Amino acid sequence: MEGQQLDIDGVSTYVIDRGEGPTVVLLHGAAVGVDAYITWFRTIDALANDYRVIAFDQVGFGRTDLPADGKYKDRLERVDHALSVLAHLNIRNACLVGHSEGAFMAARIAIVAPEFAERLVIVTSGGTAPYLGGDNDEEWIAASVAAYNDPHKMDSEAAFVRGNGHLSRNPDPEYETILIENYHRALATGQDKLFTTLRSSDIDYHRYGDLQKEHVLPFVGELTIPTLLVWADGDATVPVSRGLKLLDMMPSAEFHLFRDSAHNVMHDQAEKFEILLHGFLDPMRLNKP
Repeated sequence: MEGQQLDIDGVSTYVIDRGEGPTVVLLHGAAVGVDAYITWFRTIDALANDYRVIAFDQVGFGRTDLPADGKYKDRLERVDHALSVLAHLNIRNACLVGHSEGAFMAARIAIVAPEFAERLVIVTSGGTAPYLGGDNDEEWIAASVAAYNDPHKMDSEAAFVRGNGHLSRNPDPEYETILIENYHRALATGQDKLFTTLRSSDIDYHRYGDLQKEHVLPFVGELTIPTLLVWADGDATVPVSRGLKLLDMMPSAEFHLFRDSAHNVMHDQAEKFEILLHGFLDPMRLNKP
């Protein structure tokens, strides 16, 4: 899937821009090897016949430049780059779809720049959902440490593939092929080194939720745009109970739970995910003058 390199505020940014119609912006999450294509390649193909689909690599990811200062930018800091991308592409009234940390970014954009957001989709996002409180968080925190804080994940191609095994319920050869390509790109560009500059709050999951607690959760109850929360029954790092707690905070939201799925619900349940997304997006297309 071919994209283009755009100069966004001096950052060479890789942007996939496919199709015509109402705009859907897809925002990826954060880990070594994550980018727009590996996250959304199936979703882009499924939507591009009816919508203009935008998916871009965030600063420090994929084919987009690493931060100029060599320091990792957290999900709040990456919002500024995302806003510049949307402005550069003259996007207005889009559906913002975010997976994992990308959902934090989508929600934050809807809060601070509502002209960009007509609809919002939050997909399996521990970087957005509230904590449960007290000891109720310890199980998913332990699962997150095991999944994301493996110091040997980059030791070899095989270790990298194994280290990403928690993301999906079932074998996915097409995804794995892209994953291996992204592993070698991360080594070639130095992205692997960038992740050694993570702040302690990015890897200490008792503190990780401070960003959404300050910058997203106090405001989501004021969002009036249609919102869809998509959760998976098999993601130990973001249990369903956290998704339901987020639902309780968002009067304009509806909730959909996929069975037999882990964190990458858009791959584990691709066909059903695409049907759900089409149904949620249809009013944008049908109401277009």
